[in-house]
Amino acid sequence: MRIGMVLKGKIPPPDIRVEKEAQTLIGQGHEVHLLLERGPGEPATEKVHGIECLRGVSMGPLRERWHRYTFSFTFRDRMWRKAIRDFARERNIEVLHIHDLPLVGEGVAVAGELGIPIIADLHENYPGGLQVWYTSRFKKKTIYNFKRWARYEREILRRVDGIIAVIEESKERLRKLGLPAQRIFVVPNTAHRERINIPLDPVIKERYRGRFVVSYIGGFAPHRGLDTVIRSLPLVREKVPEIRLVLVGNRNKPYQDYLARLAAGLNCADLVEMTGWQPFEKIWSYIDASDICLVPHARNPHTDTTIPHKIFQYMMVEKPVIVSDCPPLRRVIEDSGGGLVFRYDSPTELADSVIKLYGDEDFRREVGRAGRKAFLDRYHWDSTSGELIQLYDQLSGARRGNGKR
Repeated sequence: MRIGMVLKGKIPPPDIRVEKEAQTLIGQGHEVHLLLERGPGEPATEKVHGIECLRGVSMGPLRERWHRYTFSFTFRDRMWRKAIRDFARERNIEVLHIHDLPLVGEGVAVAGELGIPIIADLHENYPGGLQVWYTSRFKKKTIYNFKRWARYEREILRRVDGIIAVIEESKERLRKLGLPAQRIFVVPNTAHRERINIPLDPVIKERYRGRFVVSYIGGFAPHRGLDTVIRSLPLVREKVPEIRLVLVGNRNKPYQDYLARLAAGLNCADLVEMTGWQPFEKIWSYIDASDICLVPHARNPHTDTTIPHKIFQYMMVEKPVIVSDCPPLRRVIEDSGGGLVFRYDSPTELADSVIKLYGDEDFRREVGRAGRKAFLDRYHWDSTSGELIQLYDQLSGARRGNGKR
């Protein structure tokens, strides 16, 4: 089939989930085209990892702001609808595959016009996410109002031919909205068996020599639970004097400033390093330099129904992982034996977990090996992408049944 994926975003930087799905479908004999945004100086068309990319939408800062406000009230964008329609017609697309919730409505409209099926690929609980990604009460009452976004999600997903969920807990959430279970396919955020072949940076490794490194890699926001991590440090430092908390990420300066003030107020600023946002090729070096890796998410409807790609990368390279008790995180760690779980709002439980792993090197290695074994056995991309393949096998079969080639 000629699959037309739509992403409201840019590549590069890599969108790992989009690229993994596309490459899997290409490996199954499908042809994948991707409509996405165009940044300054980027070519309009390009082949990226086998994906035929069309950068058909240009949104400068003013246009992006206009889109954000008008779209959030109307759930419509004429420019995106036209771009999707032109893309589907010019590339002879046979199925539309819309990444993330916002543009599903425009995709449904175009698919209806052209008489082709449409897939909604939900990377996360979007209505729930809007309540934790932003701190402005005004915005959450208006453009990011939960009830409006939840109603849009519920109504538009009834009109798609298939839904891709990121984890079993997300499927259950969608099923409770009244959506048929047989139309929901679970494709988790797992990683490929082998890590991308990027050389490790010896400078990063040397920087942390003699330190016991506990790291977090990802975005900075209140729902990430980083404040709980910092609150645990005064409880840890007596037992782990060489501890260094390394926070790799950012793109949220107000929250970073809050974390810096929190650490200073707790007299543990000397234990915390915030590296700022790092290039993708540096991430493996920070993971390699770590003794423990964290996924400390605060619990809420968003984090209770999603799971980050990073947890599987940590397991791949035998890093013990400490996670909060969000159901997907807890389930993976308890099933794999690849780490420890703490109550999301308990700095004491988190501190106890760090101290336990620090104090028993054999246990730390055992946990790391268990995580890698589970990853190789059942938590890698080849073992978890089966429902994606199944979905497209069904669509291909239906198309042949209708006499189309």
